[in-house]
Amino acid sequence: MLSLRSRSVWHLVDSVATAMSQSYGIARARALSNPLASVRIQAQRDHLYTESALLERELEIFRSSRLAKPPRERPHFTPEQRAQIMQLAALRQWSTQQTADRFGLHANTIRSWKKALLNKDRVDQLLGSPPWNRLHEGVRHTVHEIRSLCPENDFGTRSIARQLVRAGIQISRASVRRILEEDFAGPGRENCPAPTPTSHHADCLLKPKYPHHVWHTDITEVRVLWKRFEIAAVLDGYSRKLLAIRAFARRPHTHDMNLLIKDAVKRSDVAPKFLISDNGSQFRRRFKEACELQGIRHVKGRVRVWQLNGKIERFFRTMKGWMRSTWMIPTTDGMQKRLNEYQIWYNEHRVHAAHKAHTPEDRIRGVDPIPTLYTVKGGIEPEIRVTRQSARGDPKLFRLEFKVRERRKAA
Repeated sequence: MLSLRSRSVWHLVDSVATAMSQSYGIARARALSNPLASVRIQAQRDHLYTESALLERELEIFRSSRLAKPPRERPHFTPEQRAQIMQLAALRQWSTQQTADRFGLHANTIRSWKKALLNKDRVDQLLGSPPWNRLHEGVRHTVHEIRSLCPENDFGTRSIARQLVRAGIQISRASVRRILEEDFAGPGRENCPAPTPTSHHADCLLKPKYPHHVWHTDITEVRVLWKRFEIAAVLDGYSRKLLAIRAFARRPHTHDMNLLIKDAVKRSDVAPKFLISDNGSQFRRRFKEACELQGIRHVKGRVRVWQLNGKIERFFRTMKGWMRSTWMIPTTDGMQKRLNEYQIWYNEHRVHAAHKAHTPEDRIRGVDPIPTLYTVKGGIEPEIRVTRQSARGDPKLFRLEFKVRERRKAA
């Protein structure tokens, strides 16, 4: 440890600046994820002011280092960089001399580039061919608009791509990430594949072939304020549709789980072939006999092997993330009412990762929309409007509504 006297002034300044930067970053991150649009706009404006000041300082350092070298030793620009320089000069309304001074070039070089723009044979060689496969500006603007409407951390690039494809606009997750990285660059997050359980039922149970082939059921504990609730749910393995969910003030018994399964069968008008559960005390001999009376084959996963029942475990993780960000009435009836609203939103409006651009209800009905690819070279000019609507009165349970208007480009 260095003593206070042995530390330099720069070390003390760096420590104070680091503490202020971290506290400021935490406050701004909370403001960016606020449901109120006015708070998010103020946080975005403050973020842009800070970024512009830091980028200007960074640019001055690079420009001074480039201008310090002789003209012959300076690095050359690629055709794409030359095209960007010409576009930036036109947008900023710089003169030839101003453009040359900003990028460390001679004024005659900028003049030769401008002459090449008028020559059809030289322009592609000097500035590169135009990107005809580039997505239309309306689609790119829509991606940024969705990010501003949905600043939640759990609404990533995959969710944006699925919402656009579900609205009939063809786009990939890589294109969404590339569009967002034009302004805000950040490291990607890769998902690690889960280990496959070793079981002779794994291939049949993990990949059901039709709806209501395999169901999953489990119980989880949730704490809301000072109270503890037990939540039991039933999930369809093929469509990931939430068939039944119920809140208990105590640990549910075998009779409670039997009633929950009967309620799910009654709502679906069909009984599953398999029902997967863990090794809890509720899923023993009496529960198995009740399932056999309904023509259901009960399958229990191995101890400490969660993959066989991982679909409902993943659902509980999504549900708990919603509960941590919302306020609920700490009563069993109030909890059940909110869970019913969440069930409707989860089945009808939430695009599931396993279905690409479909919700569980779309998967059950077999809806398969064909998206349209809008590019710069295409003959259709799209006008896309996107709005965020709160579903069930909860700002965290939202849906995106798209209105696409097409018109042909003028010849």
